Amino acid sequence: MSNLLITLIMLIIYADIRLFLIANLTLDFDFIGVEPEINLKELDMTFYPNRQLTYLASSISVLAIATGLVVGQSATHKSLAQTSTTPPPTGVTSINGAGASSITTLFIGTGTTSPFNPKGSWFNTYGVGNPSSLNPPGPVNAAVTFRYASVGSGKGLTAFFTQTVPAGSPTINRPVSFAASDDPVVGTEKVSGSPNNAGTPANAYVQVPAITVGIALAYNPTGLNVPTGGIKLSRATYLGILQGNIINWNDAKIKADNGGVTIANKPIVLVYRSDDSGTTFALSSHLKAAFPTWNRGTGKKSIVGSVPSTIPADTVVWPVGSKGATGGGGVATTIATTPGAIGYVDSATQLANNLKAAVLQNKAGTYNAISSTTISNAFVGASDQDANAQRIKLVVTDPTAANAYPIVTATYVLFYDKYADAKVAAGIKGLIGWAFGAAGDTIAKNRGYAPLPPAIKTLSQNVVNTYVKP
Repeated sequence: MSNLLITLIMLIIYADIRLFLIANLTLDFDFIGVEPEINLKELDMTFYPNRQLTYLASSISVLAIATGLVVGQSATHKSLAQTSTTPPPTGVTSINGAGASSITTLFIGTGTTSPFNPKGSWFNTYGVGNPSSLNPPGPVNAAVTFRYASVGSGKGLTAFFTQTVPAGSPTINRPVSFAASDDPVVGTEKVSGSPNNAGTPANAYVQVPAITVGIALAYNPTGLNVPTGGIKLSRATYLGILQGNIINWNDAKIKADNGGVTIANKPIVLVYRSDDSGTTFALSSHLKAAFPTWNRGTGKKSIVGSVPSTIPADTVVWPVGSKGATGGGGVATTIATTPGAIGYVDSATQLANNLKAAVLQNKAGTYNAISSTTISNAFVGASDQDANAQRIKLVVTDPTAANAYPIVTATYVLFYDKYADAKVAAGIKGLIGWAFGAAGDTIAKNRGYAPLPPAIKTLSQNVVNTYVKP
């Protein structure tokens, strides 16, 4: 029996006992829920005695609330665990992958609210849904189903290169056929233990960008005096917050950015990704490119502390007192439940969780809110920076356009150049061709992403069609 179900049963029994006492002994109680896997926060319920109808109504309410939380949590977990290890329908080939949480909302959906939920996501439209009840729309290709484990870029790349499926949940079955990462590989990584890649060099895999996202500096507005249009942060100000030099919302720099408005006398709580994350890589790469004074490192790994004389490779050292969370969803939840918090999440996660995001000043001096349009503007004129014909890498660390959002990244997908199962290779090619069309673009925009520029789409599709083979 799951912990969540046990909690539900205990919650109902406990509430019924207390409600009985309230109804018969004229007592007053405060009921505070526990937090096993769900976040009930402080569910404060005061019941009044000597009213049998109140007792009955309250008892039903507790059951309804608890059931609703279980159903909602279950739906959310199913959306993240579109990684089901159950066999695909008869005659359907399962194409399994793992990686960046930034692309989860696009690939498989998150939560229960349209347009972010599993129904209508890329994978549940192009292939057979997981479960198949998530079609229609689709399937465009009834011969395949795509499964994805949202475990972060680092774990996804490890799964792809070593065929070691992610431990715990979410996970997928072998073989691992693709990975997704916001941190592009450098080309020295080797494939080991794979049934694919037969007879080719160990580094002969394919990497192409699939979509672009912005990195939002999202904040908790509770207790803040938020100006119309949102809180503006200049380049110097958001650098100061991330460096740990600006520690209160009443800082003079924040006030100046917002036309003299005092936001609040409230400590700033910086929230960061504690797991290996391409989102951390993208943000820190921007900070390094944009600010010569950034001295806290660059990479996908995170630690907290004072800046050491030598920062570990591929690592960012966040200021003392910063609060870590696992996955983009974990960061979003921490921001939403922590007064004074500000942290970084991809634009899709920010939108799906209805988080407020700072309006940031870009290199041209313009303040732009994060949106599909401002993210797309950042990639105008972007070109491939990888000399290897089988890999594409876009470097847009500090866009110069006045109408561009300043912190952006492409999310990459990695494929083998040879697959033991020809159906997998065909399914991958079909997915990329469909996703880069009008239907795929519409889904992406509605979920907080920005499609690639047409020239990059063409380049990516040519690489996949040329080098991904059965």
